[in-house]
Amino acid sequence: MGIEEIRKEIDRIDEEIVRLLNERVAACKKAGVAKGGIAILDLDRERRVLERVASKSEEAPSEGIRAVYREVISMCRRVQRPVTVAFLGPEGSFSHEVASKHFGSSSRLLPSRRIRNIFTEVDLGGADLGVVPFENSLEGAVNDTLDCLVEYPVSIVGEALFRINQNLIVDPEVTSLSQIERVYSHPQALAQCDGYITKHLNDKEIIVTESTARAVEHILRDQKGAAIGSKVAAELNELKIFEAGIEDSPNNYTRFVVIKKGGSAEVGKKTSLILSIDHVPGSLAAVLNCFAKHGINVTMILSRPLYMRPWEYLFFIDFEGNLGDEKCKTAIEELRKKTRFLRILGSYSELQ
Repeated sequence: MGIEEIRKEIDRIDEEIVRLLNERVAACKKAGVAKGGIAILDLDRERRVLERVASKSEEAPSEGIRAVYREVISMCRRVQRPVTVAFLGPEGSFSHEVASKHFGSSSRLLPSRRIRNIFTEVDLGGADLGVVPFENSLEGAVNDTLDCLVEYPVSIVGEALFRINQNLIVDPEVTSLSQIERVYSHPQALAQCDGYITKHLNDKEIIVTESTARAVEHILRDQKGAAIGSKVAAELNELKIFEAGIEDSPNNYTRFVVIKKGGSAEVGKKTSLILSIDHVPGSLAAVLNCFAKHGINVTMILSRPLYMRPWEYLFFIDFEGNLGDEKCKTAIEELRKKTRFLRILGSYSELQ
C-alpha cells in the first residue's frame, strides 16, 4: 500500500473517530438531563473510565490513551455543565499543570493568589473544585492547606502525585550568576533548592512569593532577579532557564488534593480524616490501635497545633480503604468513642 492510500485510510479513521465522538457527546447530554443537573462531577466514575479504556489499548501507549480521554471527558463534561477548577496561580504554577492535566482544556481554570482563596472560591460557589498542594516528599505538609481543611466545609475527592522539577529562571539577557541580585520563589520551592541556593546564590537577596509562577512574573520587571519555578512558567513568560533541575533531590514529589464543597462519595482507595484527642497518656496509641485491630494500614499521620490550646494538636490521618468498607466503618465508630472531635475529609483515589 502506497503513502496516498495509507493517508486515505487515516482520513477515513479520523472521520469515524469524529462520528463516534459526536455520539458520545450526545449520550453525555442525555446523561446530564437524567441527572437533572445534580452530581455532574463523578471523579471516581471518570477514573474508572480512564482505567478501562487504557487497558483496552493494544497499539497505542496507555498514557497516550489516558491523555486523549481526559480531553474527551473534559469536552463531554462541558456539554452537561462547564466545570470551574480553582488553582494556586497564575498560569505556569505546578498547581496549574496538575489542574490542566487532569481536568482538560474544556474546564474553566481559575487562578487564585493564595491557597485560602481557593477554599473560599469552592465554599462560596465560585469554583466547583479546587486543586491545592497538600504535602511535599522533601519538605512535608503544606500548613496553609491543613489549616483550611479544618476551617472550610469541604471534602477531598481526589489526589494527584506530581514530580516537581525546579529551575533557575532569568531574563534572556542574563549570562552569568554574577548578574543576579535577587531570587524570588515560594517558601516550599526555596526549601527544596536549599543546597543549590547555598552553593551558588548565598549572597543574593531572597524574596518570598505566593507561588512559583508569581515569582517568575517578577523577572519580567526585574532584570537582575532570578526565579525558581517550572519550565512551563518560563515558557509562558518567554524567559530563559539558566539551570534546570536545581532541586536538592530527584525524589521531589508534591501530593495535590482536589477539594469540593460538602461531603464526598464513600468510594476510593484511601480515606482522610481529622481528629483531636484528650491530652492524656496513651490517647494517640488508642487511636492507632483502632486501625491495627481491624487490619487497616495508616499511610500518613500529621499534626497541627490546636487553636487556643497551646501544646495540644489536631491530627490528620490517611488510611487505606473507604467508608463503604465494613471494617473501616467499624473502626471509625470505635474512633468516635476515643476522640474529642472527628471529621471525615473523604474517601477518594488517585486521579488518572
